[in-house]
Amino acid sequence: MRALALLTASLIWVPPALAEPAGPEAEVDPARLFDLVRALPPSRTAWATPADQQVLKDTEEWVLARLRELGYEPVEQPLRWTTGGVARVPDGDGWRVVPDPQPRTWRNFYVEIPGRAAPEEVVLVGAHFDSVPGTPGADDNASGTAAALELARVLKDRPMRSTVRIVFFNLEEIGLIGSTEHAQWTRARIEAGVERVVGMLSLEMLGYYTDEPGGQRSPIPAIPGVFEPPTVGDFLAVVATQASADFAQRLADAMRGAGAGLPIRTIAFIPGDGSAFPDVRRSDHAPFWDIGVPAVLVTDTSEFRTPHYHKPSDTADTLDPVRYPEAVRAIAAGVWRLAGPLPADD
Repeated sequence: MRALALLTASLIWVPPALAEPAGPEAEVDPARLFDLVRALPPSRTAWATPADQQVLKDTEEWVLARLRELGYEPVEQPLRWTTGGVARVPDGDGWRVVPDPQPRTWRNFYVEIPGRAAPEEVVLVGAHFDSVPGTPGADDNASGTAAALELARVLKDRPMRSTVRIVFFNLEEIGLIGSTEHAQWTRARIEAGVERVVGMLSLEMLGYYTDEPGGQRSPIPAIPGVFEPPTVGDFLAVVATQASADFAQRLADAMRGAGAGLPIRTIAFIPGDGSAFPDVRRSDHAPFWDIGVPAVLVTDTSEFRTPHYHKPSDTADTLDPVRYPEAVRAIAAGVWRLAGPLPADD
C-alpha cells in the first residue's frame, strides 16, 4: 500500500511554476525622481541668444554625466540641425531674430540593455530634455527625462529577452528634430535587417494630475460608441494610432499588471498617421508612426490638463508627489514585461 501511495503521489505531483522575477517597479525611487526633475537647468532651448544656448549645451553634458554615473557609456548622435546663422528669441508675445555667428551642433544620446535571447528585437523608450524659453520645464519634459533616467537605472543588468534602448532626444520643442533623425536612423537599421522594433514609447509630460471635475479637456471630440472625452485628469494616457493599437494594448496591460494604483487609459483608435487630430502628433512618437514603427505617446495630456504648460509656473512643486512616481513605476513594469523577463541565471 505504501508503494502504491508513493506511485500515486508521483503521478499527481506537478512541479511549481517558476516565479517571475521581482519587477523593477519596486525599485523606482520617488525622491530620486524629484531630485532629477529639479536638477535640470531651466529654459534649456536652442531658440535663445547664442550666449543663452549654453544652457542647452550644459543640459546635454548633464544627461551624459547622469548616464555615466549609472555605469553606461552613452552613444552620442550629432544632429544636423543648426540655427543657420540666426536664432529666434522670445520678445513679449512674439519673437525677434538675432545673429548666431557660430551655429552649434546638438546631440541625442542613447543607451542599451542588450537582450539575452533576441537582441535584434528592440523596445525603444524616448524622452526629450529640451524645453521652451522662460520655463523650468518640470512637467515638460523634465518629468519624462527623469523617468527615462530612472528606467535606465532600474532596468540595468536585468536579464531580458529583447533589447531595451533608452533615447534622450534633443530639439523636440523646435520641431521634433532629434526624434526625426533617430527615427530615420532606426528605419535604416530595420531595412538592413539589423533590428526589429517591438514598439516605441514617447514619455511626454508624466507628472500633473487633478481630481477636479472639468479639470481634463480633450483635443478629440466625442465619437459615439467609440470615445467619450474624459473630464477628470486622474489618469495616465497611452495614445496610439489604429496601426499601433495592438502594441498600445499590450503595453497598457503590462503596466496595469504592475499593480500600480494609477488608472491607465488607452486611446488607440486614431486613424492613419494621426493628422486628423494634429494635437496627438506633437511629440517624439510621431516620427516613428511615419516610418511604420508601432509607437505610443505616454502622457498626462499636456495643456489639456495642466494650467502650467509652457509657463514659468511649470515647476517641480506642481507635480503630483504620489501619482508621478506611480506613473514611472507602471512604465518600468510595462517596458520590462514587453522586453521579456528572464531568470537571473540565463
